[in-house]
This record gives sequence, C-alpha cells and structure tokens, in this order.
Amino acid sequence: MEKAIVKEGVALAEKEQREKQVQEVKNIVLKTLEKKRALEKERDERVEKIKILNMDLEDLKLGKLDRIVERQEKDEKAKQTSVVVIIKEKVIVEHHYDPWYVPYRIVWNPPYYPVVPSYPMISFKQNCDDIVSFDNQIASKTTCNAMFTSISCSAAKDATIGAYTLDGTVVNLR
Repeated sequence: MEKAIVKEGVALAEKEQREKQVQEVKNIVLKTLEKKRALEKERDERVEKIKILNMDLEDLKLGKLDRIVERQEKDEKAKQTSVVVIIKEKVIVEHHYDPWYVPYRIVWNPPYYPVVPSYPMISFKQNCDDIVSFDNQIASKTTCNAMFTSISCSAAKDATIGAYTLDGTVVNLR
C-alpha cells in the first residue's frame, strides 16, 4: 500500500514537472513568434521605405519631380521617408508655360541637411511661412534655419546621372 502511494506520488510529481516543462516550451514558442512577427513587420516597413526611395531615384533620373510631389502629398510615409520634401513653386508668369522648367522648392528632411557651402542661405522671414503652411511637421526652428534651393525637372534629369561614392564603393546611376 505504501509503495502504491509512493508510486502515485512520484507519478503525480513527474506529471506536474512535465506540465511545467510543456508550459515553458509554449512560452518560448509564443515569445519566439512575437519576436518573429515584430521583425517581419520591421522588415516590411524597411522594404516599403526602400521602395519609396527607389521610386524617388527613378523619378529624379527621369526628371519627374511632379511624381515625387504627388506621392508626398498623397502619402505621409513617402514624405517622411524621402530625404527631401519637394514643393512646387507658384508660377507667376504663365506665358510660354513649360512644365519641364517649372521650379520646385527642395526642403531637406532632418537629418539629411547637406553641408555644402555653395548653396545660398536664404532668409526664411519671407519663406518660412510657406513651409509652415505646407506641413506643420517640418516647420521648426531647425527647418527654418536649414538651407533650401529650387530645381527644375530638366536640372534633376541632367544632374542625376553619374558615379557616387557610398561607404567606399562606387554606385553608378544611368
């Protein structure tokens, strides 16, 4: 009788130990699946951002700044992902209007401000209000002190092609 009780007690202890192990394995699997899902979500976000940047490069090569403007107006993520926000300048003289030469304002997204001394510093007292009304998110003292310039579609197409050094390797754009 005592042996049966001891045997039953051992079996019960083994069963409890097994249940604890099974629960521990289930916790490990659950945490692994959660981490996998988080990494997949991060990967998908990165793939989407890379896609946006590739479209920006392709549109710059083709001189299609209007496509970038349209994408940034429709998709907030595109505006935040791009290294610049492009704003179509208001054309005052519409005589001989050619969209190829319409100026577009380029506003650098943080932290991509170029350190190029040849860019003109423009007083933002007259222009900062335009940026504030365009997007409250980029309207900050940093942005108002940042450099910006204007380019046209033809300048974008002509200037994009070339060799660029990136982390010691050369990237050729054609």
